[in-house]
Amino acid sequence: MKVIPYLNFAHSKEVLDFYAKLGAEDIHILYGTEEMYAEVPAEQRPADPSEFVMNASFTIFGNFIYLSDSWGNQAVDHDGSNLCFAFDQDDADEVDKVKAFFENAIANGCEVLMPLSPTEWSNIFGMFKDPYGITWMFNGE
Repeated sequence: MKVIPYLNFAHSKEVLDFYAKLGAEDIHILYGTEEMYAEVPAEQRPADPSEFVMNASFTIFGNFIYLSDSWGNQAVDHDGSNLCFAFDQDDADEVDKVKAFFENAIANGCEVLMPLSPTEWSNIFGMFKDPYGITWMFNGE
């Protein structure tokens, strides 16, 4: 068994486009027009099913993350929502990948909450917040 984060956003396609800039891979999107959603009750159907993300997935560092649009494309408050990536701080390749990812995120407008640096609990730890309110944490173990 494993845990896979499932996030909701008002406009997931926009979020997915941004995450692709950060390095998201294997992006798959199912829109509201898919036949499998034909039985969704009329009162729950989105105004424009061709733009409504019913379900999507992507990978970061080989980890799956799922997301979808919120019903009615209502704003979702992600204050306090975190994604934590634990990596081998003794593996130079992993450390380099994390550093490059972190730098790319900052170059694309993410806000540094804590730069990648040594802490009491890790040789390398850092956090940034993306424009959609998700805090990304990187913890070397």
